[in-house]
Amino acid sequence: MIWLLIVLLILCGSLYYIYRTAHLKKGVRYFVSAIIMRNNEWYVKEGRKKLGIPYENRINENVDSFWDQGADCTLVSGDDLLLTARVFDQCAKTWVICLHGYRSDGRSDCQGPAEKFWQAGYNVLVPDLRAHGRSEGKEIGLGWLDRLDLLLWIDTVLEKDNQSRIYLYGLGMGAATLLLASGEVMPTQVSGLIADSSYTSVYSGIRSSLPQFSRLPIKRFLRIANRYSKQLVGYPFLQISVTRQIGSNHLPVLFLHGEADTFLAVSESNTLMEATAGTKQQVVFPEMGHLQAVTDAPEYWPTVLGFIAQQQPQTLSDRKDVENGN
Repeated sequence: MIWLLIVLLILCGSLYYIYRTAHLKKGVRYFVSAIIMRNNEWYVKEGRKKLGIPYENRINENVDSFWDQGADCTLVSGDDLLLTARVFDQCAKTWVICLHGYRSDGRSDCQGPAEKFWQAGYNVLVPDLRAHGRSEGKEIGLGWLDRLDLLLWIDTVLEKDNQSRIYLYGLGMGAATLLLASGEVMPTQVSGLIADSSYTSVYSGIRSSLPQFSRLPIKRFLRIANRYSKQLVGYPFLQISVTRQIGSNHLPVLFLHGEADTFLAVSESNTLMEATAGTKQQVVFPEMGHLQAVTDAPEYWPTVLGFIAQQQPQTLSDRKDVENGN
């Protein structure tokens, strides 16, 4: 009788484990698809609000007249996607490539910043990242696939003028994209990085947002999500480590973050600040939420434009040394 009871307990435990695992896998597939897939129904209806991504708040209709001054530019990615960007060229020697945030697009996030850089005398390139805006793609790159696309955009600028100086400016996922790219071999014309509210890894983002949607065990969830993301898009979430990539970076970096950011904690920027091997500067804006400082902090643009100005004299001096054969 005792043995029968033990067998029943083992059987019940096994069935419960199988049920829980199946339930967990279903939840993982649902959540990972919502994160990655471009036209995800749940994200459009509920996810945007629950995640607290201020997409609508970043749209600025008042500067459309500036946006209309630009011209379209396209390139084909390494996996044959047609990617689109807006170009603002005033024949300057310095370019700024502006990268928008998650599930936004270049016009919504970067038309204001693009105008600021333009007024400062710089040429500007504003891509729509893959699976965003007018660029092709069904799966969002989360910065990992986009880092390689960014290198192609840099090459596009250099094909026009290989003596250009290039600065990379990004918001949210765009900031993560340029920091991920910094771990690759970058052209010497890239002179500095400006990262506003980057994450350290996709894992850290999931860890912070998952409890809002589910009581599933986070560690098991992440292990399964890692396998499923590799199956779905060809790379595991664990591979997307901004912290690891920026450890190979030697370019100057300006880290920006809102102190009151509840979507990506300021500790993310603190970690990245410690990880980079390049010269670095961090500015935290008091009482500012996620990407709010771009429009609401008076010191934001003097800080950003001042960072670029600081790099220019050294770059010009280096070029003179090269020209003189020193």
